[in-house]
Amino acid sequence: MKNNGIIIAAPSSGSGKTTITLGIMLALKEKGYSVQPFKVGPDYIDPGYHTYATGKKSENLDTWMGSEDTVKYIFAKRSLGSDISIIEGVMGLFDGKSEKSIKGSTAEIAKILKMPVIIVLDISSMARTAAAIIKGLKEMDRDIKIAGIILNMAGSNYHCSIVKYSIETLSGIRVIGCIKRDTKLKLNSRHLGLIPFIEEYQSKEFLTYLSGKITSEVNIDQLIDISKKSGDLNYRLKEYRPRNPRVTIGVAYDKAFNFYYNENFDLLKNYGARIEYFSPMESKELPDVDGIYIGGGFPEIYAEKLSSNKKFLYDIRSKILNGMPVFAECGGYIYLSKSIEMGNKNYSMLGLINASVSMKGLTLGYRNIVSRDDNILFKKGMKIRGHEFHYSRILYDNDNEYAYDINEGKNDGYYDENILAGYSHLYFPSNKKIPERFVKSCYIYSKK
Repeated sequence: MKNNGIIIAAPSSGSGKTTITLGIMLALKEKGYSVQPFKVGPDYIDPGYHTYATGKKSENLDTWMGSEDTVKYIFAKRSLGSDISIIEGVMGLFDGKSEKSIKGSTAEIAKILKMPVIIVLDISSMARTAAAIIKGLKEMDRDIKIAGIILNMAGSNYHCSIVKYSIETLSGIRVIGCIKRDTKLKLNSRHLGLIPFIEEYQSKEFLTYLSGKITSEVNIDQLIDISKKSGDLNYRLKEYRPRNPRVTIGVAYDKAFNFYYNENFDLLKNYGARIEYFSPMESKELPDVDGIYIGGGFPEIYAEKLSSNKKFLYDIRSKILNGMPVFAECGGYIYLSKSIEMGNKNYSMLGLINASVSMKGLTLGYRNIVSRDDNILFKKGMKIRGHEFHYSRILYDNDNEYAYDINEGKNDGYYDENILAGYSHLYFPSNKKIPERFVKSCYIYSKK
């Protein structure tokens, strides 16, 4: 299969690729193109912006958590029927899991999908040196097609012109845009990065302004021409027919909980689950479901509202104590604890785990996860890949039999007969037996 597309990358994080990617998606959508968005690596926040801009769910492409075939499958499935695919890279172009290879990097995705790369380069403190950076990226791996450059944070039209001349003369790569420094283009952020779009921090006026800025300072027609140089994947999309729903899984989804992989939902559906969304912040009672999935997010930001929704806390707690299976990741793990400390105040949570949470330092990275015992998702010794990304610590009141062994001899999580929770975000495509087992656990409960 062949799909027109581009990868938007950068020499490093902080170059402005998320803002520019979002602007390009908006500009293409306004031109009438059907745009399918993607994000390289384990990220929930950037895809939320992509989804709003395009009207299509943004998907993660990750060669460490998933296989090369998984990447091709997700790309082929989601791109089908779209005019153009836009993939936002992660970190620097060649940055991935290891210092010894491009595993998990944007560069690896570019090779697998045979897709041209556009480099976003922050030139705020340089001129001719910009050409050296671009030439270095080009020479690093000739198999990667760097097809265009977008300059960012330029000081003036003259600044744009001298950098453009240097890059095109010394590297032979076209500069297709130059965006001048503009404080109005700043995206709001907090301790885990950008503030999720679902929290409505970015106004429609901002998005309109961003789209106009990109349209006026980037040659969108040249970008479209570059996208047509994508290679043929020689990939035949496999068709999967979901089983008829036999259970309903309730998924917590609101401003506090919105970190999920769409592929996790698709696999649950493939094994016979119907998804029913609810809001721990707003709902008064749990829907009629056979199991619960509470993902990550920012429960600490909304701790007061979560804690004050007493009727819902009582209802969901009662059903879990009565045996309903619940799987919780990161923010969901916090929600199951006794309390969370924020701003010298303690807010009561569900109290199903005998531990308390405080905000103390960033933890992030990929994880090899091994189950220490049988539980509602795993048999003992089963493995899956995932990642951690949080700014909190959980402290147990007594000894805890951890649910997982993870990297470097460390442990994570909590489990009992019908609860599995931990900081690790699980990537179901890396072991499809695990979502199948979760659906089976919910089915067994439904028959009690």
